[in-house]
Amino acid sequence: MHLEAVNAPRVHVLLYTHNRVSEIGNTIAALRATKYANYKVYLLNNGSTDGTKEYFDSLPPDIFPELEIVHLPINIGSPGARNWLLALPGQDDCEFLAFFDDDVRVRPDWLIKMLEAMIDYPRAGVVGAKVLNHSLPKVVQHSGALLTQAKDWINHVALWSNEPDQGQFDALSERDYLMGCVMLYRMDSIRDVGSFDIQFSPTQFEDVDHHLRLRLKGWKVLLHGGVEAWHQRISGGKQSPGHTANRYKLQMKYSEYQAQQIIDQGAALDFLEKHPWARQR
Repeated sequence: MHLEAVNAPRVHVLLYTHNRVSEIGNTIAALRATKYANYKVYLLNNGSTDGTKEYFDSLPPDIFPELEIVHLPINIGSPGARNWLLALPGQDDCEFLAFFDDDVRVRPDWLIKMLEAMIDYPRAGVVGAKVLNHSLPKVVQHSGALLTQAKDWINHVALWSNEPDQGQFDALSERDYLMGCVMLYRMDSIRDVGSFDIQFSPTQFEDVDHHLRLRLKGWKVLLHGGVEAWHQRISGGKQSPGHTANRYKLQMKYSEYQAQQIIDQGAALDFLEKHPWARQR
């Protein structure tokens, strides 16, 4: 299959933003360089007051193969914005759908590489990028996570972040959840698990929850280490009230039985067997 041809799979790229006009221009420039023909970009201004509306409205219509802009009068939060984009007319026309943060940069081949992984793995519900620190570009910010114990599962997760990128994550490998900076979904998997849970408003952990729901439905969650996303900032932060509250909501949402169901699919065991160094983490 020639993924650069016009008859390649239809992809919709969804991006929402709130008050980051100083950063989003770089993200749009990275998206504009995407080496792919059959895609449409949706930009959602989530109640911004910093000139984002004017910036979006100034974009030339032909900046992407297709473009649609939505302005909301108020900030409805991250899961709400994702769901608003999912509910727009025409989303059923695509085979794959990408969520793109407003503060990341990628190489032009990001989409082709992710689509190739989707084609190779029909049960892949979502493929995500290896997330690198923008200010320290050879430091891994997030490389996905694996549940390792069902009891008190949220405190028993194999997670590798803030360490030097030495190629240890460059392969395509399974995870139980990813950091949602750049991720490509199969539309069938979204139809299967549904929309994002708005209890995780205003932000944080809605992508983790969505991926765990995919796992419980038997879909694979893949980290594509060959797709690098440079992330400019860490939203919220571990000390923020939103982080603490949403982490607790996530912990309460999944029982020990459900965590064991995810673990029994073997992603953690397979990864640790192939990467002995990870046992020390």
